[in-house]
Amino acid sequence: MSHLLVLIFSIFTSQAHALDLDWHGQFRTETNWIYGYSNGNLLSTPLSTTDQGYFIPSNGDSPASFQNLFLRLTPRVIVSDNVSIYSNLWFGSPDKGIFGGNQPTTSTVNQTNTGNATISASTMYAEVATDFGTLVVGRVPLQWGLGVVWNTNNDGFDRMPSTGDGFRLETKLGAFKVAPAMYKYRAGSNYGGSASYTAGGSLLTTNAGTSTASDYSLALTYNNDDEQMDLGLLFLRRLAGMQATVVDPFSLTGTTTGYAYNVWDFYIKKKTGIFTVSAEVPIVTGLVGNKNYSTVAGALKVDTQVDDHWKLKLNGGLAGGQESVAAGSSSSKLSAFYFHPDYRPGLLMFNYNMRNLSDGSLSPFNDPVTNAQFVTLGFDFNSNKWTHGVQWLYATASKVADQAGGTYFNKWDGHYKNQTAGTTQDKGLGSEFDYSLNYQWDESLKLGLTMGLYFPGKFYEFSNSATANVTKTAFGSGLNLLVKF
Repeated sequence: MSHLLVLIFSIFTSQAHALDLDWHGQFRTETNWIYGYSNGNLLSTPLSTTDQGYFIPSNGDSPASFQNLFLRLTPRVIVSDNVSIYSNLWFGSPDKGIFGGNQPTTSTVNQTNTGNATISASTMYAEVATDFGTLVVGRVPLQWGLGVVWNTNNDGFDRMPSTGDGFRLETKLGAFKVAPAMYKYRAGSNYGGSASYTAGGSLLTTNAGTSTASDYSLALTYNNDDEQMDLGLLFLRRLAGMQATVVDPFSLTGTTTGYAYNVWDFYIKKKTGIFTVSAEVPIVTGLVGNKNYSTVAGALKVDTQVDDHWKLKLNGGLAGGQESVAAGSSSSKLSAFYFHPDYRPGLLMFNYNMRNLSDGSLSPFNDPVTNAQFVTLGFDFNSNKWTHGVQWLYATASKVADQAGGTYFNKWDGHYKNQTAGTTQDKGLGSEFDYSLNYQWDESLKLGLTMGLYFPGKFYEFSNSATANVTKTAFGSGLNLLVKF
Protein backbone atom coordinates (compact mmCIF):
# COMPACT_ATOMS: atom_id res chain seq x y z
CA MET A 1 0.00 0.00 0.00
CA SER A 2 2.86 2.41 0.78
CA HIS A 3 4.16 2.19 -2.80
CA LEU A 4 0.70 2.95 -4.17
CA LEU A 5 0.34 5.97 -1.89
CA VAL A 6 3.69 7.31 -3.02
CA LEU A 7 2.62 6.89 -6.65
CA ILE A 8 -0.74 8.64 -6.08
CA PHE A 9 0.73 11.62 -4.28
CA SER A 10 3.66 11.94 -6.68
CA ILE A 11 1.30 12.07 -9.66
CA PHE A 12 -0.81 14.80 -8.08
CA THR A 13 2.02 16.85 -6.61
CA SER A 14 4.23 16.69 -9.72
CA GLN A 15 1.44 18.33 -11.72
CA ALA A 16 0.47 20.87 -9.04
CA HIS A 17 2.45 23.64 -10.74
CA ALA A 18 0.39 23.28 -13.92
CA LEU A 19 -3.03 22.20 -12.65
CA ASP A 20 -5.28 23.43 -9.86
CA LEU A 21 -5.77 20.66 -7.29
CA ASP A 22 -8.63 20.83 -4.79
CA TRP A 23 -8.57 18.32 -1.92
CA HIS A 24 -11.53 17.26 0.20
CA GLY A 25 -12.38 14.16 2.16
CA GLN A 26 -13.43 12.65 5.43
CA PHE A 27 -12.17 10.41 8.19
CA ARG A 28 -14.67 8.52 10.28
CA THR A 29 -14.66 5.87 12.94
CA GLU A 30 -17.43 4.33 15.01
CA THR A 31 -18.20 1.56 17.45
CA ASN A 32 -21.44 -0.45 17.44
CA TRP A 33 -22.87 -2.51 20.30
CA ILE A 34 -26.05 -4.63 20.06
CA TYR A 35 -27.59 -6.80 22.78
CA GLY A 36 -30.54 -9.22 22.64
CA TYR A 37 -30.71 -9.56 18.87
CA SER A 38 -31.25 -13.34 18.64
CA ASN A 39 -34.60 -15.08 18.26
CA GLY A 40 -34.77 -17.60 21.08
CA ASN A 41 -35.10 -21.32 20.70
CA LEU A 42 -33.50 -21.97 17.30
CA LEU A 43 -30.00 -20.83 18.23
CA SER A 44 -28.48 -24.24 17.51
CA THR A 45 -30.00 -24.53 14.03
CA PRO A 46 -27.14 -24.63 11.50
CA LEU A 47 -26.68 -21.82 9.01
CA SER A 48 -27.12 -24.22 6.06
CA THR A 49 -30.74 -25.01 6.97
CA THR A 50 -32.83 -23.58 4.15
CA ASP A 51 -36.46 -24.11 5.13
CA GLN A 52 -36.56 -22.46 8.55
CA GLY A 53 -38.13 -19.10 9.28
CA TYR A 54 -36.81 -15.83 10.66
CA PHE A 55 -34.21 -17.04 13.13
CA ILE A 56 -30.71 -15.81 13.94
CA PRO A 57 -28.36 -18.80 13.56
CA SER A 58 -25.36 -19.55 15.75
CA ASN A 59 -25.78 -16.57 18.05
CA GLY A 60 -26.49 -16.41 21.76
CA ASP A 61 -27.45 -13.37 23.75
CA SER A 62 -23.91 -12.07 24.12
CA PRO A 63 -23.54 -8.56 22.69
CA ALA A 64 -22.36 -8.02 19.15
CA SER A 65 -19.58 -5.43 19.16
CA PHE A 66 -17.74 -4.16 16.12
CA GLN A 67 -15.92 -1.00 15.06
CA ASN A 68 -15.67 0.67 11.69
CA LEU A 69 -12.71 2.66 10.32
CA PHE A 70 -12.82 4.53 7.02
CA LEU A 71 -10.95 7.28 5.18
CA ARG A 72 -12.13 8.95 1.96
CA LEU A 73 -10.05 11.33 -0.18
CA THR A 74 -11.82 13.27 -2.95
CA PRO A 75 -9.33 15.22 -5.06
CA ARG A 76 -10.53 17.40 -7.92
CA VAL A 77 -8.16 18.32 -10.73
CA ILE A 78 -9.14 21.46 -12.66
CA VAL A 79 -7.63 20.81 -16.06
CA SER A 80 -9.09 23.88 -17.77
CA ASP A 81 -12.10 26.14 -17.65
CA ASN A 82 -14.12 23.40 -19.33
CA VAL A 83 -12.66 20.18 -17.91
CA SER A 84 -12.43 18.87 -14.34
CA ILE A 85 -11.55 15.38 -13.13
CA TYR A 86 -13.02 14.01 -9.90
CA SER A 87 -12.17 10.89 -7.92
CA ASN A 88 -13.16 9.31 -4.64
CA LEU A 89 -10.41 7.19 -3.09
CA TRP A 90 -11.48 4.73 -0.40
CA PHE A 91 -9.04 3.55 2.27
CA GLY A 92 -10.88 0.60 3.73
CA SER A 93 -14.57 -0.20 3.38
CA PRO A 94 -17.45 1.96 4.65
CA ASP A 95 -19.55 -1.06 5.64
CA LYS A 96 -17.02 -3.82 6.44
CA GLY A 97 -13.87 -1.95 7.49
CA ILE A 98 -13.83 -3.57 10.94
CA PHE A 99 -11.13 -2.90 13.56
CA GLY A 100 -8.62 -5.75 13.53
CA GLY A 101 -9.67 -6.89 10.07
CA ASN A 102 -7.44 -7.74 7.09
CA GLN A 103 -5.08 -9.73 9.27
CA PRO A 104 -2.52 -11.95 7.54
CA THR A 105 -3.64 -15.58 7.45
CA THR A 106 -0.11 -16.94 7.94
CA SER A 107 2.98 -15.48 9.51
CA THR A 108 6.44 -16.75 10.40
CA VAL A 109 6.92 -13.94 12.90
CA ASN A 110 5.12 -13.76 16.23
CA GLN A 111 3.93 -10.16 16.10
CA THR A 112 0.85 -7.98 16.24
CA ASN A 113 -0.23 -7.07 12.72
CA THR A 114 -3.54 -5.77 11.40
CA GLY A 115 -2.54 -5.88 7.76
CA ASN A 116 -3.12 -3.20 5.13
CA ALA A 117 -6.27 -1.29 4.32
CA THR A 118 -7.72 -1.89 0.88
CA ILE A 119 -7.51 1.11 -1.48
CA SER A 120 -10.13 1.51 -4.18
CA ALA A 121 -11.69 4.21 -6.33
CA SER A 122 -15.43 4.30 -5.73
CA THR A 123 -15.79 7.11 -8.26
CA MET A 124 -13.52 8.56 -10.96
CA TYR A 125 -15.00 10.71 -13.68
CA ALA A 126 -14.55 13.77 -15.84
CA GLU A 127 -16.90 16.73 -16.20
CA VAL A 128 -16.67 18.48 -19.57
CA ALA A 129 -18.56 21.71 -20.28
CA THR A 130 -19.82 21.68 -23.88
CA ASP A 131 -22.15 23.80 -25.99
CA PHE A 132 -24.87 21.20 -25.42
CA GLY A 133 -24.51 20.89 -21.64
CA THR A 134 -22.23 19.21 -19.11
CA LEU A 135 -20.92 15.78 -20.10
CA VAL A 136 -20.07 13.47 -17.18
CA VAL A 137 -18.04 10.38 -18.12
CA GLY A 138 -16.53 7.64 -15.96
CA ARG A 139 -17.48 6.01 -12.66
CA VAL A 140 -20.01 8.50 -11.36
CA PRO A 141 -22.06 8.87 -8.16
CA LEU A 142 -25.81 8.32 -8.55
CA GLN A 143 -28.41 10.16 -6.48
CA TRP A 144 -32.12 10.67 -7.01
CA GLY A 145 -34.86 12.09 -4.82
CA LEU A 146 -34.95 10.72 -1.28
CA GLY A 147 -32.58 7.87 -2.15
CA VAL A 148 -35.03 4.99 -2.57
CA VAL A 149 -33.39 3.73 -5.81
CA TRP A 150 -30.11 5.70 -6.10
CA ASN A 151 -28.59 6.90 -2.85
CA THR A 152 -25.43 8.77 -1.82
CA ASN A 153 -26.85 11.13 0.80
CA ASN A 154 -26.20 9.95 4.35
CA ASP A 155 -24.37 12.93 5.80
CA GLY A 156 -20.95 11.32 5.98
CA PHE A 157 -22.04 7.81 7.01
CA ASP A 158 -23.10 6.29 3.70
CA ARG A 159 -22.40 2.53 3.62
CA MET A 160 -23.07 1.47 0.03
CA PRO A 161 -23.32 4.62 -2.12
CA SER A 162 -24.70 4.18 -5.63
CA THR A 163 -22.23 4.43 -8.53
CA GLY A 164 -22.21 3.37 -12.16
CA ASP A 165 -19.72 3.28 -15.05
CA GLY A 166 -20.98 5.26 -18.01
CA PHE A 167 -21.92 8.74 -19.13
CA ARG A 168 -24.53 11.41 -18.52
CA LEU A 169 -25.31 14.61 -20.43
CA GLU A 170 -26.89 17.34 -18.30
CA THR A 171 -28.60 20.14 -20.25
CA LYS A 172 -30.36 23.08 -18.60
CA LEU A 173 -33.31 24.73 -20.31
CA GLY A 174 -34.36 27.55 -18.01
CA ALA A 175 -35.84 25.96 -14.87
CA PHE A 176 -35.70 22.49 -16.47
CA LYS A 177 -32.79 20.07 -16.67
CA VAL A 178 -32.69 17.05 -18.97
CA ALA A 179 -30.14 14.28 -18.38
CA PRO A 180 -29.99 11.21 -20.65
CA ALA A 181 -27.52 8.60 -19.38
CA MET A 182 -26.22 5.05 -19.65
CA TYR A 183 -24.55 3.12 -16.83
CA LYS A 184 -23.09 -0.37 -16.64
CA TYR A 185 -22.39 -2.34 -13.51
CA ARG A 186 -20.85 -5.82 -13.52
CA ALA A 187 -19.87 -7.75 -16.64
CA GLY A 188 -19.86 -11.47 -17.31
CA SER A 189 -16.74 -13.60 -17.50
CA ASN A 190 -16.20 -13.77 -21.25
CA TYR A 191 -16.14 -11.42 -24.25
CA GLY A 192 -16.37 -13.58 -27.36
CA GLY A 193 -18.84 -16.25 -26.32
CA SER A 194 -18.16 -19.79 -25.20
CA ALA A 195 -19.46 -23.33 -25.55
CA SER A 196 -19.14 -26.55 -23.55
CA TYR A 197 -19.06 -30.13 -24.88
CA THR A 198 -19.26 -33.66 -23.55
CA ALA A 199 -16.29 -36.02 -23.78
CA GLY A 200 -17.84 -37.40 -26.98
CA GLY A 201 -18.01 -34.00 -28.59
CA SER A 202 -21.72 -33.30 -28.22
CA LEU A 203 -22.62 -29.68 -27.65
CA LEU A 204 -24.06 -29.05 -24.18
CA THR A 205 -24.51 -25.31 -23.87
CA THR A 206 -23.65 -22.11 -25.66
CA ASN A 207 -23.20 -18.72 -24.03
CA ALA A 208 -23.21 -15.36 -25.72
CA GLY A 209 -20.42 -12.87 -25.18
CA THR A 210 -20.05 -10.60 -22.19
CA SER A 211 -23.32 -9.90 -20.44
CA THR A 212 -23.63 -6.84 -18.22
CA ALA A 213 -26.16 -5.17 -15.99
CA SER A 214 -27.11 -1.81 -17.45
CA ASP A 215 -29.30 1.19 -16.74
CA TYR A 216 -30.48 3.37 -19.62
CA SER A 217 -32.03 6.44 -18.04
CA LEU A 218 -33.60 9.79 -18.76
CA ALA A 219 -33.97 12.26 -15.88
CA LEU A 220 -36.14 15.36 -16.13
CA THR A 221 -36.09 17.86 -13.26
CA TYR A 222 -37.77 21.21 -12.63
CA ASN A 223 -36.48 23.70 -10.04
CA ASN A 224 -38.30 26.90 -9.05
CA ASP A 225 -36.53 28.83 -6.29
CA ASP A 226 -39.27 31.45 -6.11
CA GLU A 227 -41.91 28.79 -5.42
CA GLN A 228 -39.39 26.70 -3.41
CA MET A 229 -40.37 23.61 -5.33
CA ASP A 230 -38.50 20.75 -7.05
CA LEU A 231 -40.10 18.21 -9.37
CA GLY A 232 -38.46 15.22 -11.02
CA LEU A 233 -39.12 12.16 -13.15
CA LEU A 234 -36.47 9.48 -13.62
CA PHE A 235 -37.03 6.76 -16.21
CA LEU A 236 -34.81 3.66 -15.99
CA ARG A 237 -34.64 0.79 -18.43
CA ARG A 238 -32.77 -1.85 -16.39
CA LEU A 239 -31.28 -4.84 -18.20
CA ALA A 240 -29.09 -7.80 -17.26
CA GLY A 241 -28.22 -10.87 -19.30
CA MET A 242 -28.16 -14.44 -18.05
CA GLN A 243 -24.37 -14.44 -17.82
CA ALA A 244 -24.04 -11.21 -15.86
CA THR A 245 -22.34 -11.60 -12.49
CA VAL A 246 -24.98 -9.55 -10.71
CA VAL A 247 -27.63 -11.13 -8.47
CA ASP A 248 -31.28 -10.34 -8.97
CA PRO A 249 -33.30 -9.64 -5.81
CA PHE A 250 -35.24 -12.90 -6.08
CA SER A 251 -32.69 -15.72 -6.59
CA LEU A 252 -35.39 -17.67 -8.41
CA THR A 253 -33.13 -20.48 -9.58
CA GLY A 254 -30.32 -20.12 -7.08
CA THR A 255 -28.18 -18.62 -9.84
CA THR A 256 -28.06 -15.33 -11.68
CA THR A 257 -31.23 -14.58 -13.63
CA GLY A 258 -31.50 -12.10 -16.46
CA TYR A 259 -33.99 -9.28 -16.18
CA ALA A 260 -35.50 -6.46 -18.23
CA TYR A 261 -37.79 -3.99 -16.49
CA ASN A 262 -38.67 -0.31 -16.35
CA VAL A 263 -38.67 2.02 -13.35
CA TRP A 264 -40.67 5.25 -13.38
CA ASP A 265 -39.43 7.20 -10.36
CA PHE A 266 -41.39 10.36 -9.43
CA TYR A 267 -39.99 12.94 -6.99
CA ILE A 268 -41.35 16.16 -5.47
CA LYS A 269 -40.10 18.59 -2.83
CA LYS A 270 -42.07 21.63 -1.72
CA LYS A 271 -41.39 24.16 1.03
CA THR A 272 -44.18 26.34 2.36
CA GLY A 273 -43.78 28.34 5.54
CA ILE A 274 -42.32 26.14 8.25
CA PHE A 275 -43.13 22.91 6.36
CA THR A 276 -40.94 21.01 3.88
CA VAL A 277 -42.61 18.04 2.19
CA SER A 278 -40.68 15.53 0.06
CA ALA A 279 -41.89 12.35 -1.63
CA GLU A 280 -40.52 9.71 -3.99
CA VAL A 281 -42.60 7.02 -5.73
CA PRO A 282 -40.91 4.37 -7.94
CA ILE A 283 -43.18 2.21 -10.13
CA VAL A 284 -41.71 -0.98 -11.64
CA THR A 285 -42.95 -3.08 -14.58
CA GLY A 286 -41.20 -5.71 -16.71
CA LEU A 287 -39.64 -9.16 -16.48
CA VAL A 288 -37.26 -10.97 -14.15
CA GLY A 289 -36.34 -14.24 -15.78
CA ASN A 290 -39.58 -15.42 -17.36
CA LYS A 291 -41.85 -13.89 -14.72
CA ASN A 292 -43.73 -10.61 -14.77
CA TYR A 293 -42.36 -8.07 -12.33
CA SER A 294 -44.77 -5.38 -11.17
CA THR A 295 -44.47 -3.42 -7.94
CA VAL A 296 -44.52 0.00 -6.36
CA ALA A 297 -42.76 1.74 -3.48
CA GLY A 298 -43.06 5.09 -1.82
CA ALA A 299 -41.30 7.34 0.68
CA LEU A 300 -42.56 10.51 2.35
CA LYS A 301 -40.76 13.04 4.56
CA VAL A 302 -42.31 16.05 6.31
CA ASP A 303 -40.01 18.42 8.24
CA THR A 304 -41.47 21.22 10.35
CA GLN A 305 -38.98 23.89 11.42
CA VAL A 306 -40.87 25.32 14.39
CA ASP A 307 -38.11 27.81 15.33
CA ASP A 308 -34.32 28.03 15.50
CA HIS A 309 -34.20 25.19 18.03
CA TRP A 310 -37.06 22.76 17.33
CA LYS A 311 -37.73 20.62 14.26
CA LEU A 312 -40.57 18.07 14.06
CA LYS A 313 -40.17 15.15 11.66
CA LEU A 314 -42.52 12.65 10.03
CA ASN A 315 -41.20 9.88 7.79
CA GLY A 316 -43.21 7.12 6.14
CA GLY A 317 -42.86 4.58 3.38
CA LEU A 318 -43.93 1.34 1.81
CA ALA A 319 -42.20 -1.39 -0.19
CA GLY A 320 -43.99 -4.21 -2.02
CA GLY A 321 -43.66 -7.76 -0.75
CA GLN A 322 -43.82 -11.19 -2.40
CA GLU A 323 -46.90 -13.37 -1.99
CA SER A 324 -46.90 -16.92 -0.68
CA VAL A 325 -47.79 -19.71 -3.09
CA ALA A 326 -50.20 -22.60 -2.50
CA ALA A 327 -49.12 -26.23 -2.74
CA GLY A 328 -48.69 -27.45 -6.30
CA SER A 329 -48.46 -23.92 -7.70
CA SER A 330 -45.68 -21.52 -8.55
CA SER A 331 -45.41 -17.77 -8.40
CA SER A 332 -46.93 -16.17 -11.50
CA LYS A 333 -45.63 -12.68 -10.78
CA LEU A 334 -43.02 -10.88 -8.72
CA SER A 335 -43.86 -7.87 -6.58
CA ALA A 336 -41.10 -7.45 -3.97
CA PHE A 337 -39.31 -4.10 -3.87
CA TYR A 338 -36.04 -3.43 -2.05
CA PHE A 339 -35.14 0.12 -0.97
CA HIS A 340 -31.52 1.15 -1.30
CA PRO A 341 -29.83 -0.14 1.90
CA ASP A 342 -28.57 3.37 2.75
CA TYR A 343 -32.17 4.51 3.23
CA ARG A 344 -32.34 3.81 6.98
CA PRO A 345 -35.54 4.79 8.86
CA GLY A 346 -34.24 3.48 12.22
CA LEU A 347 -31.11 2.75 14.18
CA LEU A 348 -31.80 -1.00 14.53
CA MET A 349 -34.73 -1.85 12.27
CA PHE A 350 -33.83 -1.47 8.57
CA ASN A 351 -30.19 -0.77 9.49
CA TYR A 352 -28.41 -3.68 11.14
CA ASN A 353 -28.86 -7.08 9.49
CA MET A 354 -28.99 -9.23 12.63
CA ARG A 355 -28.56 -12.52 10.77
CA ASN A 356 -25.40 -11.29 9.08
CA LEU A 357 -23.79 -10.91 12.51
CA SER A 358 -23.14 -14.67 12.35
CA ASP A 359 -21.11 -14.38 9.11
CA GLY A 360 -18.13 -12.02 9.07
CA SER A 361 -17.99 -12.07 5.26
CA LEU A 362 -21.33 -10.24 5.02
CA SER A 363 -22.11 -6.63 5.78
CA PRO A 364 -23.81 -6.01 9.15
CA PHE A 365 -25.42 -2.89 7.65
CA ASN A 366 -27.31 -4.49 4.73
CA ASP A 367 -30.96 -4.63 5.81
CA PRO A 368 -32.99 -2.75 3.19
CA VAL A 369 -36.64 -1.85 3.58
CA THR A 370 -38.72 -4.50 1.79
CA ASN A 371 -42.16 -6.08 2.27
CA ALA A 372 -42.99 -3.32 4.73
CA GLN A 373 -44.99 -0.25 5.59
CA PHE A 374 -43.37 2.01 8.15
CA VAL A 375 -43.88 5.36 9.86
CA THR A 376 -41.61 7.42 12.11
CA LEU A 377 -42.39 10.38 14.34
CA GLY A 378 -39.72 12.44 16.04
CA PHE A 379 -38.08 15.76 16.76
CA ASP A 380 -34.66 17.43 16.83
CA PHE A 381 -33.68 20.01 19.42
CA ASN A 382 -30.67 22.17 18.58
CA SER A 383 -28.89 24.14 21.29
CA ASN A 384 -25.70 25.88 20.23
CA LYS A 385 -23.38 23.03 19.20
CA TRP A 386 -25.57 20.24 20.61
CA THR A 387 -28.38 18.47 18.73
CA HIS A 388 -30.72 16.01 20.44
CA GLY A 389 -32.91 13.71 18.35
CA VAL A 390 -35.77 11.45 19.48
CA GLN A 391 -37.75 9.13 17.20
CA TRP A 392 -40.43 6.41 17.32
CA LEU A 393 -40.67 3.86 14.47
CA TYR A 394 -43.45 1.37 13.74
CA ALA A 395 -43.62 -1.12 10.84
CA THR A 396 -45.81 -3.91 9.48
CA ALA A 397 -45.38 -6.44 6.65
CA SER A 398 -47.55 -6.50 3.54
CA LYS A 399 -47.06 -10.21 2.70
CA VAL A 400 -46.73 -13.16 5.11
CA ALA A 401 -46.34 -16.94 5.03
CA ASP A 402 -49.91 -18.25 4.90
CA GLN A 403 -49.86 -21.30 2.59
CA ALA A 404 -49.08 -24.43 4.64
CA GLY A 405 -47.68 -27.08 2.33
CA GLY A 406 -46.80 -24.43 -0.24
CA THR A 407 -43.94 -21.94 -0.34
CA TYR A 408 -43.27 -18.52 1.15
CA PHE A 409 -40.77 -15.81 0.21
CA ASN A 410 -38.13 -15.13 2.86
CA LYS A 411 -37.32 -11.42 2.59
CA TRP A 412 -33.95 -11.83 4.33
CA ASP A 413 -32.30 -13.81 1.53
CA GLY A 414 -34.74 -13.48 -1.38
CA HIS A 415 -35.57 -17.19 -1.73
CA TYR A 416 -38.83 -19.09 -1.88
CA LYS A 417 -38.89 -21.75 0.85
CA ASN A 418 -41.15 -24.67 1.67
CA GLN A 419 -43.70 -23.81 4.35
CA THR A 420 -44.04 -26.78 6.67
CA ALA A 421 -45.73 -24.96 9.56
CA GLY A 422 -49.52 -24.78 9.57
CA THR A 423 -49.70 -21.37 11.25
CA THR A 424 -50.19 -18.06 9.44
CA GLN A 425 -47.41 -15.54 10.00
CA ASP A 426 -48.28 -12.30 11.78
CA LYS A 427 -47.75 -8.98 9.96
CA GLY A 428 -46.24 -7.05 12.88
CA LEU A 429 -42.58 -6.15 12.25
CA GLY A 430 -42.31 -4.28 15.55
CA SER A 431 -41.57 -0.84 16.94
CA GLU A 432 -38.50 1.07 18.01
CA PHE A 433 -37.44 4.09 20.06
CA ASP A 434 -34.23 5.90 19.05
CA TYR A 435 -32.19 8.68 20.60
CA SER A 436 -29.24 10.55 19.11
CA LEU A 437 -26.89 13.19 20.45
CA ASN A 438 -24.49 15.07 18.17
CA TYR A 439 -21.87 17.61 19.15
CA GLN A 440 -20.51 19.85 16.39
CA TRP A 441 -17.06 20.68 17.78
CA ASP A 442 -16.27 22.99 14.86
CA GLU A 443 -16.86 23.08 11.12
CA SER A 444 -14.74 19.96 10.61
CA LEU A 445 -15.30 17.72 13.63
CA LYS A 446 -18.53 16.09 14.82
CA LEU A 447 -19.04 13.57 17.65
CA GLY A 448 -22.14 11.42 17.87
CA LEU A 449 -23.96 9.05 20.23
CA THR A 450 -26.91 6.86 19.18
CA MET A 451 -29.13 4.52 21.21
CA GLY A 452 -32.09 2.42 20.18
CA LEU A 453 -34.58 0.05 21.80
CA TYR A 454 -36.23 -2.39 19.37
CA PHE A 455 -39.31 -4.49 20.16
CA PRO A 456 -39.56 -7.19 17.40
CA GLY A 457 -43.08 -7.95 16.21
CA LYS A 458 -44.74 -11.35 15.95
CA PHE A 459 -43.66 -11.55 12.29
CA TYR A 460 -40.30 -12.78 13.60
CA GLU A 461 -41.87 -15.48 15.76
CA PHE A 462 -42.41 -17.47 12.55
CA SER A 463 -39.92 -20.35 12.69
CA ASN A 464 -41.58 -22.56 10.07
CA SER A 465 -41.85 -25.28 12.69
CA ALA A 466 -44.19 -26.33 15.48
CA THR A 467 -42.29 -24.23 18.02
CA ALA A 468 -42.30 -20.47 17.55
CA ASN A 469 -39.23 -18.29 17.87
CA VAL A 470 -38.95 -16.48 21.18
CA THR A 471 -38.33 -12.85 20.25
CA LYS A 472 -36.84 -10.43 22.75
CA THR A 473 -36.16 -6.74 23.05
CA ALA A 474 -32.92 -5.62 21.41
CA PHE A 475 -30.81 -2.70 22.57
CA GLY A 476 -28.21 -1.01 20.40
CA SER A 477 -25.84 1.89 20.85
CA GLY A 478 -23.07 3.54 18.92
CA LEU A 479 -20.37 6.16 19.22
CA ASN A 480 -18.96 7.87 16.15
CA LEU A 481 -16.49 10.53 15.12
CA LEU A 482 -16.56 12.29 11.77
CA VAL A 483 -13.88 14.64 10.43
CA LYS A 484 -14.55 16.50 7.17
CA PHE A 485 -11.89 18.48 5.36
